[in-house]
Amino acid sequence: MFLLGHSCWSYIISRGSGEKLNVRLPVYLALLAGVLPDFDIYFKPVIEHHTYTHSLLVLLPLSILLTYKFKRLGGAFSLGILSHLLTDSLVGTIPIFYPASTVTVGLSLGLPSPADTILEVGALAIAMVYALRNGDYEFFRGPHEESMMMSITLVSIVTLTLLFAGDNNIPLATFAFSRRALTAISLGHVVLVLTLGLGTIQGIRSYLSKQSSAGPPSVNKAL
Repeated sequence: MFLLGHSCWSYIISRGSGEKLNVRLPVYLALLAGVLPDFDIYFKPVIEHHTYTHSLLVLLPLSILLTYKFKRLGGAFSLGILSHLLTDSLVGTIPIFYPASTVTVGLSLGLPSPADTILEVGALAIAMVYALRNGDYEFFRGPHEESMMMSITLVSIVTLTLLFAGDNNIPLATFAFSRRALTAISLGHVVLVLTLGLGTIQGIRSYLSKQSSAGPPSVNKAL
């Protein structure tokens, strides 16, 4: 699955589970959790993509550790991370017990495919409706200090996309419009990136507003 689906399903699952656990997981973390397993792209060729970070033998102990350390907050965040394996296994396969075994499991619905397009674009639509219902849209509507942290998710999604395309010699413009399914997913990515960019701007506005309202620091002059 592409980063659009990973981030949006992670938001839906981790924020939803957080509400059930009576803990509020920040929006940027809810979106970022589902992208984290693809951070192995940053470490190529030391770590091959879609190996260690896509295995239950690695992510399950990590999730248990996060839950133990950060309690309910860590539990909600961990569910977002694990959602990556679930969604990847729907459209493709994952090496579930790597490195102990190279056996892969999954439904292999296809990437790209009509099923993947529905899952990705559908996730974006559900996430937007969910944000309207739970009030998270306010972080994009007006100045909020927490919104500045959206920049972390924004930079992650943009750089991972560029690195993946570069490693595979894929011209992004050609790839995006090579099939209707990919065009829809690409437009979804644009919407997501613009939304995260808007959130980042609102965070910067909040920071600048606080700085201006605080006024210049006072200077005590010794007589």
